[in-house]
Amino acid sequence: MNKIVQINVDDIVIDPEAMSDMLTECLKRRRMVRLAGACDIGGVLIASFEDSPVRVKSEFVFAPFTDASCDGVSAEICSRYNSGFSLRASFRSGDTVWGLFERTELK
Repeated sequence: MNKIVQINVDDIVIDPEAMSDMLTECLKRRRMVRLAGACDIGGVLIASFEDSPVRVKSEFVFAPFTDASCDGVSAEICSRYNSGFSLRASFRSGDTVWGLFERTELK
């Protein structure tokens, strides 16, 4: 079974920390789920959570890429990966490319 969460991109741009926390809270509910992925449909990011056989402790972070070029985005993905964060989704808001990153630790 899956759970769908819709987030307005404008809400992410205005308060990325609050929207990151909201997604992180989805993992703390009674049902064990993991983020399967997210889809940008132009103004709305649709996140899909799926049942998980294990509880994971994750932190989600929305962050804009400082350089929207191919090399810039690639470098930032690698930098965040080296800090323990994996890219789960990306989307655009105006000229800015944003990423949804997850740091996961098995409980």
